[in-house]
Amino acid sequence: MTRTDITCIYGTFIPACNHNISKHFKGYYTLQYMDAGIVELAVNRRHYVLNGRWFWSAWPGPLIGFHPAAGERTWVHRYLAFQGPGVERWIRDGLFPILPQRAPAGVDFAARFDDLLAVAARRDPWALRRAPHLLEGILLELAETRDRPQPPQDWLATVIHELEQWVHKDIHDYAGLAQRLNISISTLRRQFKRATAVSPHDYLLGLRVAAARRLLAETTLPVKEIAHKLGYKDVFYFSRQFRILAGVPPATYRRSAQG
Repeated sequence: MTRTDITCIYGTFIPACNHNISKHFKGYYTLQYMDAGIVELAVNRRHYVLNGRWFWSAWPGPLIGFHPAAGERTWVHRYLAFQGPGVERWIRDGLFPILPQRAPAGVDFAARFDDLLAVAARRDPWALRRAPHLLEGILLELAETRDRPQPPQDWLATVIHELEQWVHKDIHDYAGLAQRLNISISTLRRQFKRATAVSPHDYLLGLRVAAARRLLAETTLPVKEIAHKLGYKDVFYFSRQFRILAGVPPATYRRSAQG
């Protein structure tokens, strides 16, 4: 069977991507794949910090934004944009869209995505038919992985969940967290950094900056109130920390984000 109801529009491989995207996608869809680095992703009000090999989608409707995580400059990125009535079938079948999904282990998705991009760049009749099949193959692989029983929550997921609960608090009990995991605090820090490339505290700061970006862009709350919402007693310390991690002061970021 040939596929002529999906058209691949464009795509590329960016080995050192520093895009800062925040928009509503109109009239087309994308599959995004990162092979290395740390990215902050927002889909409407849901925020994620992705570290390593991840897939996600962009599609018409939600406000979607992504950029290098705090303290990071670039990530390894591939993406493909496409459109056509055939996407509706993928949506009905649960193949698309994809909220952030870690790339399954044991599969060279970088090579598979490069093959897809090479075929999609061609405009001959056979390539126009082959590219949607290659794209669908990746979507099927990801859907099959999602359908498998998932292993119990591991220590890393437990730590990240705990850090997410601390975003709005000014007390952070790393020693207590380590004790609940039955490891020393030094082991917690060492293993967390090995898994994510940042310390638990730096990861928490990244989550806080992501939350601050959202509040600055989507509300008119005073900076002082945002600081208090995020557990900062000192607005000047919050502003200084935001400027260090985000590159600009909070007020400057708000003006840029709100146009």
